Amino acid sequence: MEMKEKKIDSNLIYDGKILKLVNDKVICPNGNEAYREIVKHNGGAAVLVVTEDKKILLIKQYRYAYDEIIYEIPAGKLEKNEDPYVAAKRELEEETGNVADTLEPLGIIYPTCGYSNEKIYLYLALNIKPGKMNLDEDEVIESVYLDLSEVKKLILNNEIKDAKTICAISNYLLKYEK
Repeated sequence: MEMKEKKIDSNLIYDGKILKLVNDKVICPNGNEAYREIVKHNGGAAVLVVTEDKKILLIKQYRYAYDEIIYEIPAGKLEKNEDPYVAAKRELEEETGNVADTLEPLGIIYPTCGYSNEKIYLYLALNIKPGKMNLDEDEVIESVYLDLSEVKKLILNNEIKDAKTICAISNYLLKYEK
């Protein structure tokens, strides 16, 4: 059975600094017409740092959309056509002052697949060395190292709510922890 929809018209509603909003008219597989409001986003890259003694590097920062200070792994937006690997290395250093020799892919996630085309590329940082922190002018970030066991508890207690962080840690555990 065919499940794919066909776009027949598109209307740009908003074109901002980090996202666009479009309203697409589609024909559904059953022949009915429908509208799809889509947030178009360049995507992002996020980096999980796990130290030899199983500590996880998290950042704490205020997120205006939720009006909360949250824990998350270092991450940032991709520039148009930017390589996610390059963005991940950049964001790790800018936000935490750490440089990774290598980043190993941990997967790609679709954080809001019902209404956005955003993809977040997840990486595991290998061989961390000191670099130079360089925050954006509107960023206030605190880096913390927490034991992996504590991070698991924070996730289970719904104190870590950030999807990319939970996915990166889950993928790490599935791939590396026996």
